[in-house]
Amino acid sequence: MATGNGRTSGSAVFAQGVGKCYQLYDKPIHRLYDMLLPGKKRYREFWAVRNVYLDVPHGSTVGIIGQNGAGKSTLLKLLTGISRPTTGEVRVEGRVASLLELGAGFHPEFSGRENIFLNCSLLGMSEAEIEERFPRIVEFSELGDFIDRPVKTYSSGMYVRLGFSVAASVDPDILIIDEALSVGDEHFKGKCTNRLNEFQEQGKTTIFVSHDMGAVKTMCQWVALMDAGEIVEQGTSEKVADEYLKRSKARGNERLSALNRGSSEYPRWGSGEVEVTEVTLLDPAGEPTHVARSRDAFAIRVRYRAHQDCVEPVFGFGLYRSDGTYVNGSNHRWREQPIELRDLVAGEEGEVTMSAPSLQLLQGQYYVTTFLYDHSKAAPTAIDHREHALTFEVLDAEHLQHGMLFLPSRWTVRRTLPGRPDPVVEDSEA
Repeated sequence: MATGNGRTSGSAVFAQGVGKCYQLYDKPIHRLYDMLLPGKKRYREFWAVRNVYLDVPHGSTVGIIGQNGAGKSTLLKLLTGISRPTTGEVRVEGRVASLLELGAGFHPEFSGRENIFLNCSLLGMSEAEIEERFPRIVEFSELGDFIDRPVKTYSSGMYVRLGFSVAASVDPDILIIDEALSVGDEHFKGKCTNRLNEFQEQGKTTIFVSHDMGAVKTMCQWVALMDAGEIVEQGTSEKVADEYLKRSKARGNERLSALNRGSSEYPRWGSGEVEVTEVTLLDPAGEPTHVARSRDAFAIRVRYRAHQDCVEPVFGFGLYRSDGTYVNGSNHRWREQPIELRDLVAGEEGEVTMSAPSLQLLQGQYYVTTFLYDHSKAAPTAIDHREHALTFEVLDAEHLQHGMLFLPSRWTVRRTLPGRPDPVVEDSEA
C-alpha cells in the first residue's frame, strides 16, 4: 500500500486529498435563512474527514482503526459512494459490496426475502442470479422462518446476519465492512471470519473497521489509524495496532484520571481512626496509571494516615467489573504467610501494596473497592470502607481468549499417523 502522492498501479481503491465537511446549524430555521438571505454564514463547519490519502492494492486486506468519532465510518461511506467528498477524489475499481450501519439499505416494512432481492438487484445482480443464490444466502444467515418476517422485527444480530449474507453472496471484488460484526454472536463471527479468509485466498480486496486488535493483527497486511478525521499513521498491522494502543492508553489515563479526581458519589463509611488518603494503580515501571495491559505486571497501592491508635487494622481490595461482577477479593491476612499489622499509632503514615506478576483480566473497565477493617473485635468493623475507590481500564491487544479472565493453559495435540509407530505430539503453553 502506497503512502506517497503517486498512485500505485493495480489499485482497487484510491483516495487522494479526500475530505468531508458538514455544516452545523444551531437552529433548523437558520438553514432556511441561509437559503433566503445569503451573505451571512449561520453555520459552523465540521470536518469529519480531512486530507485523507489511501491507496489499496487489489487482493489486500486493510484495516482502519481509531477511537469512536475518529471519522472511520464517514471514510467508508466516501469509499463506497454513499456520501460524496467535499474535497479530493475517490476511485474504486470493481464490484463493491458493503456492510455499514445496522439496517442500512433495508426497508423495515419488507421481509428478509424481499430485502435480499432488493439489495442484490441494487448491487447489479440479475433476477436469475438472485434466484440461484437465494438459498445459499438464507442458509448462511441462519434466519430460518424469519426470512419471511418484516426486518423491523429483527434484532441487531439478525440484521447483521442478513446484511453480511447478502454482501458476501454478491461475490464482490471489494468488500467494505464497518463495525457491524461486533454485535454478532461468536458462532456467526466465526462464519464471517472464515468467509473473509476465503476472500483473501481468492485475491479479493477487503477494507474493514474494527476495534478488535487481535483480528486486525491476524487478518490485515496494512492498517491505517485515524484520529480527528485524519489518517495519522499507516503501516504494518503490528506497528499501527501498537500505536493505537499507546494512544488509547494515554487517552484512557487522561479520562479516568479526571473521573477519579472528581468528587465521589459512591459510599464511604467507617469509624475513622485510620484514613485511606490515596488509592493508586501502578504500571510495570511503578508509575501511576489508569490503563493496564492484560498479562502485564501490575500493583494497587493505598496510602494511609492514622488519626488515632488502632490495634489490628486489615487492608483489603475488592476487584469488580464495571457491571458490578465481583472478580476478586483479598487482603494481607488471607495468605499462606499472613502479614499481621498491629498497633498503629496516632500520626503514623504508611502504604500497603498488592502486586502481581501478571494481570489476568481481559479487556474491559473495572473498579476497585478498598476495605480497611478493625479485626480486634469479635465482628470486624469498618474503619474506612471506600466503594468504587479507583476506576481503571484493561486493554488486550492479542485477544487470545474471550470472557473476563485470561487462563494460563497448555494445549497438547497427539496424532497417530498411518505407517508411523510413534505418535506426533505438539504442545503450546500460554
